[in-house]
Amino acid sequence: MRTRWRRGGLALLGAALVVAVLLPGPAAAQEARRTAPVAAPSALVLVERVTLDEALDATGGRVRSAAGFVSALPDYQPLAARVLSLAAGRRVDARAVQGQGLPGPAAVARLRADNPDARFGRLPPTRVLAWQGMEAAGLFTLGASGPASPASPLGQRGGRIPLRPGRLVVLAVPHADALRDVSERLTFTPGAGPVMVAGLRPAPGRANSAPLLVLGGDRVGLPTSDSTRRQGLVAFEDIRPTLAGGRAGGDDGTPIRVLGNDDPAAAATWLDRRVGALVLARTLAIPLLALVALLALLSLLAAWRTGGRGVGGARFQPAARALLALTLALPPGYLAASAAEPLAARAARALFQGLFRAPGMARAWGLAWLAAGLAAAVLLAAVALWLDRPPAGRGALGGEPPAGRTTREPVPPAGRGAGGRVSAPALLGGVLLALVVVDLLRGGDGLAQPLLGGSAWDGERFYGLGNGYFAFALAAVMLVVCFTPLRAPWAAALLGGLAVVDGLPWLGADVGGALTAMLTAAAALVLLAPTRPGAGRVLLLAGLAVVAAVAVALGAGLGGPVSHAGRFADRLLAGPGDAAGVVVHQLGRNLRLLAHSPFAWVGPLQVAAAGLIALRPPGPLAGLSEWVRRVLGLGALGSALLILLNDTGVTATAASGLFLLAIPAWALLQGGSGDGRPAPRDAAHPPVGVSPPTGG
Repeated sequence: MRTRWRRGGLALLGAALVVAVLLPGPAAAQEARRTAPVAAPSALVLVERVTLDEALDATGGRVRSAAGFVSALPDYQPLAARVLSLAAGRRVDARAVQGQGLPGPAAVARLRADNPDARFGRLPPTRVLAWQGMEAAGLFTLGASGPASPASPLGQRGGRIPLRPGRLVVLAVPHADALRDVSERLTFTPGAGPVMVAGLRPAPGRANSAPLLVLGGDRVGLPTSDSTRRQGLVAFEDIRPTLAGGRAGGDDGTPIRVLGNDDPAAAATWLDRRVGALVLARTLAIPLLALVALLALLSLLAAWRTGGRGVGGARFQPAARALLALTLALPPGYLAASAAEPLAARAARALFQGLFRAPGMARAWGLAWLAAGLAAAVLLAAVALWLDRPPAGRGALGGEPPAGRTTREPVPPAGRGAGGRVSAPALLGGVLLALVVVDLLRGGDGLAQPLLGGSAWDGERFYGLGNGYFAFALAAVMLVVCFTPLRAPWAAALLGGLAVVDGLPWLGADVGGALTAMLTAAAALVLLAPTRPGAGRVLLLAGLAVVAAVAVALGAGLGGPVSHAGRFADRLLAGPGDAAGVVVHQLGRNLRLLAHSPFAWVGPLQVAAAGLIALRPPGPLAGLSEWVRRVLGLGALGSALLILLNDTGVTATAASGLFLLAIPAWALLQGGSGDGRPAPRDAAHPPVGVSPPTGG
């Protein structure tokens, strides 16, 4: 029977992978046919800080053909970095530029040395007009050599600003009032292109997004691009190829297109309120998860200490089990709410006209979003606990056995759940994996706006599987492997499947995660093998893993050079040195995160604790089975690879570390071996938390 189940599971896994590989992405293709490119603008108005409502009000006298958002650089970045990144079509390190004015020759030389891949210039003849304090906007004219041209002064008093075909006028203003003044002074000449208005800094409470408007274009709707694949959102890097009329070498972005919509201002306002709701909901969701996890830890400690003293540890066990299950259920519950939010928002907008126009709607919608995620998590936890309910009267942490039963009788194994049922951690881990795969197949709406980790509106990852939920998925595999009777080949197959789904450009589009999962799959064949493999087999598996990982990276690069995978594939094909440079760059960014944020240490410390428990468990966990320790060590190794191969791995490991530490905690609560086999019966090796028998 078990063989039949395994064969059936393998067939289902293979069928799912085939469907994922062959899936053509019809929704994306249909959307691409409904879009049209934006004509090369004749004017670019850069606004230091402005909200969408202010931008729409300031340009009310103009025909707005497109309205949406652009992912701006983080708020701490200086004006010079924003202007140079726009001009180069890629993120530029502007540490060499100090102050608001134009830099001198020495600073420009350092700037070019710090950004060897940035190609400046490549724009139509450009004139820059800057408001007082915005003189650094003159860096927009920096070419392949020589200095930039100073910006001409721009004030409230002045004549008309004519727009001519084949030329570009860049206007830099600080706020909405200046935008209104400039908008009224622009005049179009025959053949001139539209006016693009872009915010330079994130709007308050809108993650890293800023307003983007197109005035006077010939296509009405929402902006989008191949870089984001999101309605109403484009990347900062997309502006340069749009100004130049097409993508060129050195660009990290793609030209902006317009997705047809009869009322772009109303559609953009609808998006604005939802982004505000996302920011509010995740601001509350993250500390809520941390609070539940802390309460679970305190309950577990209380159950262990009182049980060890023989004063009724079973009294705290239900609370510890419930809180630990809720901790594991919150990430899938949040993801389910985020995946359902677009449909709920469309339904609410259709039923209540003008509902999302009120500025206060963002707060109400955000609280409803969080409440839906919490309700889904509570439901998942309740179902998991019901399926894994312990037999009446049993207490794993020092509780008394039921009447008529002695401690010589075997305690149900942690791997199978209490009473031989499905184990709650395995069920919740499986639900999370299923939600991730289903959401990717549906277009990734939920993963683009998660309540845990960065979103598309932060500009970290516009589509696919981000580092945060990949870390949850990687650790969820460990939950499934540890608390079900899966062995090394099946664990490797599950991790390999995650690597393929995560690496495909129309699904996960995550090269670093795919490499991490593939290498962890190879490690599973070594660490989870029933016998210790020889050195030759270890080297062979390591070599095959590297080959498979490279194949996944190159295959993911078929998404094109504008994709995250495509850029990685270009570096990989350039040679081993460039490929190693990618890893060094990722590691350097992780080290900077550790240096600048104390919260970035949470994940690595959790992973280190999991690794130490796997190698040398402390007294309360000394009875953990070898299987649990092996799976825990495998998870710690995968999380270490996550740091090496991903640019924000240290923050992502806060997710995987949380799930990994739940493994020994649940095994301790369950009172079994945690390996899917019957718990030991003899007095020399009692189950975790159960006292050895004292009589014959």
